[in-house]
Amino acid sequence: MVKLEIEIPEGFLDEEVRCGYTVTAKAKRAWAVQMDLLHKLDEVCKKYNLRYFADSGTLLGAARDKGYIPWDDDIDIVMLRKDYEKLRDVADEEFKHPYFYQDMYRDEGLIRPHAQLRNSETTGYLPQEEDRPYNKGIFLDIFPLDVVPDNEKKFKAHIAKINFLWRTIEYGGYTKDAPHKLKGKIFRVLTGGLYKVTDVKKLFARYEKLCAKYNGTDNHRVSYVAHSRGKEKHLFRKEWFDESVMLPFEFMMIPAPVGYDARLRLEYNDYMTPRNVAPAHGGAILDPDLPYGEFIRRRKEKRAAARAKKRAEREKK
Repeated sequence: MVKLEIEIPEGFLDEEVRCGYTVTAKAKRAWAVQMDLLHKLDEVCKKYNLRYFADSGTLLGAARDKGYIPWDDDIDIVMLRKDYEKLRDVADEEFKHPYFYQDMYRDEGLIRPHAQLRNSETTGYLPQEEDRPYNKGIFLDIFPLDVVPDNEKKFKAHIAKINFLWRTIEYGGYTKDAPHKLKGKIFRVLTGGLYKVTDVKKLFARYEKLCAKYNGTDNHRVSYVAHSRGKEKHLFRKEWFDESVMLPFEFMMIPAPVGYDARLRLEYNDYMTPRNVAPAHGGAILDPDLPYGEFIRRRKEKRAAARAKKRAEREKK
């Protein structure tokens, strides 16, 4: 297993059954890597007096299970935009190998509107992103929270602009192996080719500025619009994030928004009743024992061998 900075309690890495679900020893090692990433993030945030909060499945797990939901595969964090941007500013100085702060400014070919903290000596591989060239270590997600208009007409107009600009980035075809190739072609035809991306970093900076347009106003709602783009279940009251409370998460304590109960009920309703659902990163391959570069090399060799075998079989016929 990769070397970690955090001290792992005895027995944590053992296979166990939670809520009738078997958490394997390998999954536990992947959790340990993510807990180490959380520990490193916490260390940096404390150094610079930055606030962060557990969110989504991580917040649900902390509030209900005092740790991971057994079938979950990642850690989710939210930060108010000003803290998020400060973290980005110090990331290169504070996160040294094997830690890597990943966003669209740092990793060529990445198309993701939020940041991730990764361990480069591990594998956190999503099959749908197989041909993308960026870092694929085990990760935790970091989402920025932005203020959005209370007025519904203004809110819908704001979200429409955000959606269009994101589609421009996502489907703009700025690399030959961009995802959504067919959608990208259709998008460029419908827009007359006007929105082919040539400098994705500049366009993404424009996108983030648009998402942050209402920060500092007296509106009462926040959301991670950069990622969620206006989903009702992710429209939170600003005061829910005025303070934090500490909740147990495995062998650590993690900050939760003071309004975590209302936040969880908004998305999950009766959140204290466990429901075995697929993880958000369905199909993710998490390997805490193998660097992602070696994993990809082996995968390519296996695919090449399979293709060669098929060719040989066809030639025999």
